[in-house]
Amino acid sequence: MTKLKKLVTEFFETIAATFKANYNKSSYWAQIIGSVLVIGMAIATVFFNVSIDTNAVLLIITGVGSLLAFWGVITDNSVLEDTGNTIKSKSNALASTEETIVEALSEAQAKIEAASSAAASESAAAASQAVVSAYSEAASAAAAGDTDAASSAAALASSLSSSTDTSTTTTTTVTSESTSQA
Repeated sequence: MTKLKKLVTEFFETIAATFKANYNKSSYWAQIIGSVLVIGMAIATVFFNVSIDTNAVLLIITGVGSLLAFWGVITDNSVLEDTGNTIKSKSNALASTEETIVEALSEAQAKIEAASSAAASESAAAASQAVVSAYSEAASAAAAGDTDAASSAAALASSLSSSTDTSTTTTTTVTSESTSQA
């Protein structure tokens, strides 16, 4: 725990030192504000399904830059004014960065959904195989004249076929039960 505390302390000391060295530089504030805008819009787009097109991103970034520049002019704060002007002039690059991040996150999300869908399909196939196996067991038991085993296997097969739960755990359990009755 001491190492973690030391790392966290060093991290915050580095942030404080960076802030002290750069708080009066417009490029520092432009970088921070631009990063927060890009990250915020990317998160809103990907995780909260907020539809933000490139024109809206440009409008937001340019609007924030204009507000900062305006506020800097009326308060005679040259750092704030320069920050706003820098953000406005870099709005195309910031919008492009946001779009790239959103595309990468969307692609990753689609890959995760595809993997989940494949796992669900695989689980459904295993459940179907368990139903076929149980019916086969019931038919074999009936052919051998074992009515108790046939009745039990038929009940299991019926239960499996009417079940809508296709999770891998359930499928594995049911498959184990049907093979242990054989």
